[in-house]
Amino acid sequence: MVNLHKHNMKKFFILLFMQIAICCTTFAANYLTFTAEKDNSSFCIEESFIKSNIFYSLDNGETWIQLTQEPVSLSKGNQALLKGNGPNQTPSWSRHSNFKMTGSIAASGSVMSLVDGDGESKTIPYAKCFYQLFYNCYSLTQAPELPATTLKKECYREMFSGCTSLTQTPELPATTLADSCYYRMFVSCKNLTQAPKILPATTLATSCYREMFDRCTSLTQAPELPATTLADNCYNEMFYGCTSLTQAPKLPATTLADGCYFGMFESCNRLTQAPELPATTLATSCYREMFDGCTSLTQAPELPATSLAKECYREMFSECDLIEAPELPATTLAEDCYYGMFSGCTSLTLAPELPATTLADGCYNGMFSRCGLTQAPELPATTLADGCYFGMFNYCASLTQAPELPATTLAENCYKAMFVGCNGLTQAPELPATTLANGCYFGMFYDCTNLIQAPKLPATTLEEECYLVMFSGCTSLTQAPELPATTLADGCYNGMFSRCGLTQAPELPSTTLAKECYYEMFSECTSLTQAPELPATTLAENCYNRMFYGCEKLSHIKVAFTDWGTDTEIWVTDVAETGTFICPEELSLEYGDNFIPEGWTVKQEENTRTEAVATAEILKVHTSGLTIFVSNADTDIEVYEVGGRLIDKARNTKGDTQITVPQSGIYLVKAGAQTFKVAL
Repeated sequence: MVNLHKHNMKKFFILLFMQIAICCTTFAANYLTFTAEKDNSSFCIEESFIKSNIFYSLDNGETWIQLTQEPVSLSKGNQALLKGNGPNQTPSWSRHSNFKMTGSIAASGSVMSLVDGDGESKTIPYAKCFYQLFYNCYSLTQAPELPATTLKKECYREMFSGCTSLTQTPELPATTLADSCYYRMFVSCKNLTQAPKILPATTLATSCYREMFDRCTSLTQAPELPATTLADNCYNEMFYGCTSLTQAPKLPATTLADGCYFGMFESCNRLTQAPELPATTLATSCYREMFDGCTSLTQAPELPATSLAKECYREMFSECDLIEAPELPATTLAEDCYYGMFSGCTSLTLAPELPATTLADGCYNGMFSRCGLTQAPELPATTLADGCYFGMFNYCASLTQAPELPATTLAENCYKAMFVGCNGLTQAPELPATTLANGCYFGMFYDCTNLIQAPKLPATTLEEECYLVMFSGCTSLTQAPELPATTLADGCYNGMFSRCGLTQAPELPSTTLAKECYYEMFSECTSLTQAPELPATTLAENCYNRMFYGCEKLSHIKVAFTDWGTDTEIWVTDVAETGTFICPEELSLEYGDNFIPEGWTVKQEENTRTEAVATAEILKVHTSGLTIFVSNADTDIEVYEVGGRLIDKARNTKGDTQITVPQSGIYLVKAGAQTFKVAL
């Protein structure tokens, strides 16, 4: 009986201890724990206008001390437990707390103990809860557990940003996300090699994974992303600059959202394979810059969508090494939809067919800029949109033939910079349009150095900046097209033939000018010998400024205006040293870069100006030998040779002002607005 009793008592105590152990296990706290991996390691909390209410224990929970900005030292192998009850106010951009560390510290346990006291909670209590908690903790080698399944807006934002010693991420079990919850969570963790195997959430939120692994340059494998319904900017730049990433995860989503894949793999220069993209209905900026800078990507995924959206493919494959473009079946385009889509794809020699006949503003803007194309695709649209072909083929140096451009009514900036730097073009396409628009041909053939023939330009009514720098830098262009327009517009011919090889200028029949209409039109045309006749009698603001600047062989100009004004600024700088300037007798003979070229012979058309001046009561001129006498002048007096060289200049006096010339001949005497000839 006694032995049986003893046996039962022993069994009772064993069961009791087991139950106690179970209870202790059940209710044991899962504190956030810092373990030193090196001597002289330390940690503290840095507070910015907010009290963190965090406590630490160095004796396994026996004693708790409030954590401050004073560093807590740890020797190698020593541990500190941490707990808290949340800050005294909700964190914000300027009011939050974060750890500072030295040495080498591994974190373990649940981060939730900082807000619930024991680490057992699975619900994050407020927005920005752990915002920048370990920001730039270079000494952190291991992240703590993040067990929460219910998240809040920006709860983990930049939590481990700059933790350069972190090599592995914790598991992230949440299946329902919140706006920006993982935003920039691991930015610049350059030694991070392993991400979670899967991010299991199927219900996403705005910017939830945005820039999550931005510039994690050692990351070799991306997590699985099973979501099929996306949210705005959800994957925006998620793996930006992950230069060790060679393969993208599957992207099964068929319901997209604005900016959902924007820059997702931008600058992943070792990525060799793109994922399938099955969606047929797109969203604004959905694929924008998705593979921009993926210089190892040689093949694009199929793009079956026929319903496009604003900027949907913008710069999607910019700077990739694609050798073949995907089919683009859409016939109705959207604003900036193909903007820069293949820009910098230097290995791309063949463009896809572009069947669209309904264009949109900027739809093809820079689409093939700096590509290796040898032939342009057909462009069948006859109804254009603002900026639709802006820069479409600029610097395609191997392009030898331009597409036909059948439109007769243009749109603003429609052909702007379309073939800039295409120096394999020898002939421009026909341009039949007679109804122009602002900037329609702006820089269209800029720096096409091998262009030898310009198209006809039949329009007679121009628009603002319509021909602005259209052929600028076309050094092989020796003959300009006819320019029949008589109704000009501001800046219409601005720089049109600057730096061209023209030997002869076109006629300019208009007698009514517009602001900056001929500004720099022929500047630095170093083979031009004769300017077109300029029949306008009244100038407009800056109309002739820099018009013949740097035309070093130009030796003949004929004008009809009678007043210089301020509209010929440096228009004859660096022209030929000698030449002929023909002007009305009424035009005052002023010399220099803004007026008549010095050293040129002036021919004035017959008029009555000389007689009127000679008989004027205010100014009197007479000569004796080689001396000119001028009386009653109210301004300084200048004497020029007929060729334009200044002989002498004298200040006016109350009596006669004397100027002696070196030899006999015909001279021009100028005093203020009065100019006339004298023969000695």
